[in-house]
Amino acid sequence: MHRLLLGLVLLGGLVAPAAGEEYRLQVANLYRDAFMHYLDGPLGTGSGELVMDRLGRDLDEAPGRPAKVPSGALLGDRPLRYGWEALAGSFGAVKVIAEIKPAEGSRRWDEVVWTGNPGDRSVWVVGPTTTRTQEVIHVALQGLPLNGGAAPALRYYVPYRVTGSPSPQTVVTYPLDFLRFYEDRGPVLWDRYLSRSVGLGQGIAVVVGENSNPTFADWVYIVIQHPPRPATFRVAVGWERRRGADHSNLDGTTIRE
Repeated sequence: MHRLLLGLVLLGGLVAPAAGEEYRLQVANLYRDAFMHYLDGPLGTGSGELVMDRLGRDLDEAPGRPAKVPSGALLGDRPLRYGWEALAGSFGAVKVIAEIKPAEGSRRWDEVVWTGNPGDRSVWVVGPTTTRTQEVIHVALQGLPLNGGAAPALRYYVPYRVTGSPSPQTVVTYPLDFLRFYEDRGPVLWDRYLSRSVGLGQGIAVVVGENSNPTFADWVYIVIQHPPRPATFRVAVGWERRRGADHSNLDGTTIRE
């Protein structure tokens, strides 16, 4: 009897589902001038050379110390969303549903915490429905340590416009219509295109969907490759009015679930 019970316990241990790891994503959308205020050195090639620690610190709040970035520096009309089923599939990702806390009151980051399985991929979306401040021009992100050495840092990137023979980059730009076209076609988008152009060496990358209608805003897709241990990821986006296309009296399209 004791052997039988021991066998059942061992079997239960073998088939018990893994608890997963906890991941955190923080996102802030800033006006261009507010973002540029934190460019404290040479940009280099715009591929992560410039560290923007001051921006990260000023967006944070601590007990007894509010965030230094004023609320007026942020764009509050472009909330963070989780990737819906078809979208997650097109990015070769799993759908994650989690509570997202918006940047309200003294908080400057939109924030989501979820439990996921190491090795899985998730996608998160900033999909504005506005005709104001439409263009993504600056991105800073923080992921895992570079080269397995230096501590994680918020680093500056210029969105890289993908050409016919891409090399993997951390922040890339595709036409939004192109990304949407493949949304209901399974992992074709990832397998055929994004896997060749998106670099996930830091566990995080950003795909900017440039809107073909200049009146409406770009979209931002945040791709996270779940690491083997808990991690915090950060993305700050700098937005600018698209020249000659700011028709703020129009309504945008809706976001799908």
